[in-house]
Parts: sequence; structure tokens; C-alpha cells
Amino acid sequence: MRRIKYLSLVFVFLVTISAQEQNETKISDETIEDISKKICSASIAYRTVSAKTAGKDIEDLILVNIGVLREDPKYREKLTKFWNEHSEKLICYEGPEDETRNPQHFLKRIVDLGMYKSVLCHFLLSDKDEYPIDVNSVEIYNGKEETFLDYLNEIISKPDNEKKYNIKEIKMLRLTIIQDYNAKTASELKN
Repeated sequence: MRRIKYLSLVFVFLVTISAQEQNETKISDETIEDISKKICSASIAYRTVSAKTAGKDIEDLILVNIGVLREDPKYREKLTKFWNEHSEKLICYEGPEDETRNPQHFLKRIVDLGMYKSVLCHFLLSDKDEYPIDVNSVEIYNGKEETFLDYLNEIISKPDNEKKYNIKEIKMLRLTIIQDYNAKTASELKN
């Protein structure tokens, strides 16, 4: 009887350690690149098919690829951790040339595709407490460092952009990322 209890305890211990190791497994660069390709492709597809569900669907896509179930009570925490650790690698390399630049960070791509409400407001920027994501990834564009805030500032500063963007909404997005997500320009990050 003691032996069965002992073996049961050893089994529970090993299962616990195995579960912890799976949750802390490093995600390979190849997996991150694959996730990046999938979410970038999905953003283009959802734009024409079902932009309303794009945020949830892209969230599901990331969760599946990092091995986390939505039923996990800590799934948002795990998703946020993934985003904050790997955001700088979430770059879109292909897309509509006339509407986006290539390569381009995923956050900027979503703005260019006009999907910031469904993907940002209903997913990544939906709750500063549950999804405290870092929006300060630095991307090099034309030899200059640029954050998401720099990008939005650039959009707002050019009068011609009123044809492509809803400037009022872009200003609201800008205010949200500054107030709720501590957004900085690349030059502010250096100081």
C-alpha cells in the first residue's frame, strides 16, 4: 500500500514538472517566424472576408501556435508574455504594395489595413490590465528607428493621409497607446 502511495506521489511530481517545463519551453525563431507569417496573411484575408472577427481569430491563431488553450485560466497572461517577448520579430514581409510597406511590423500593418478596431481595440489593446502589451517595438525604416507611436505620429502629420486613414480614429488610437500602454517614440526610448 505504501509503495502505491509513493509511486502515486512520484507520478504526480513528474507530471507537475513536465507541465511546468511545457509552459516554459522556449519558442524557436522558426516558430515565431511561422506565427508572424500566419497572422500577417490572416490579417489580409480577414480584411476582405470578416474583419469583425479578425481580432479573436488572430488571437486564436497565436494561441494554437504557442500551444495554449483558450480554456486555460492564464491564457491571456501567456499570450501577453509571448507578445512582449517576441513582438519585435512579428514582422509582415508580404502584402498589398499599394497599401502597405514591406517589411512592416504587425501593429503598423493592421493600421494600414484599416483593421485597428477589430484587431487592436478588440484584441491586443482591449484591456490594459489583462493584456498589458508592449507597444514600443523598434523597427528600422529607411535607416531610422521607428516605434508604433512614431508611425502614428507620421500618419497624423501628413495632410494627404486623410484620404487613406480616419485621422480622428488614429488620434484616438495614439492617445490610447500613450495613456494606457506607455507608448514612446524611438528617441524617447533612448533617453
